[in-house]
Amino acid sequence: MGVALAEKPEVAEEKRDERRERLLRLLTYEVVDGRPIYYRGYKDVLEGKKQPEEVMGASVLHARLVAKITSWLDRVLEDGYVVMSGELGYFVEKGWRSLDVAVFRYDDVKDKLRSRRYIDVPPVLVVEVDTHGDVGNEMAYISGKVEDLLRSGVEKVVWIFTDSEKVLIAERGKDWVIVGWDRDIDLLEGLKLNLEDLLKQP
Repeated sequence: MGVALAEKPEVAEEKRDERRERLLRLLTYEVVDGRPIYYRGYKDVLEGKKQPEEVMGASVLHARLVAKITSWLDRVLEDGYVVMSGELGYFVEKGWRSLDVAVFRYDDVKDKLRSRRYIDVPPVLVVEVDTHGDVGNEMAYISGKVEDLLRSGVEKVVWIFTDSEKVLIAERGKDWVIVGWDRDIDLLEGLKLNLEDLLKQP
């Protein structure tokens, strides 16, 4: 009968460190100015209280909004555009951002549509729903991300807040405005989206 040998303390510590690094890479939501932003609740995963999927998943309302907006844009936009969704990774000057819904001109991305990497072409429109990041000051994070996206070449950012049922609309060179869900939101080329009407649809 063999005798089980205990791992040396330094080996066990090295394995714990490797596991932590793997988890932190998995739990990275965005990288801004070279620093990672982790999913909200990541500490519970590191402490073994939750599985990664529990903090990386979206709520029903978040998922429904992203799916319905993506489907609606696919339906109403002309062939000259491409709609992508699902936390698309987008390279910015000093890191990368996750995008819920992004609309690109087809000619700008036609050579990248089978890429397995993040994209480096600015979308004409980004639609965000809430935020998944462990960001501390949420308004500072949102403002910083919007400015980051606009500075990178994005033409318009629409940010939807599910708790307050408000929408932030930010365009390059214009004042940012906040409106309610019941208002028509001008997205692209005169296309108007009303979230209240959209959510009433099955």
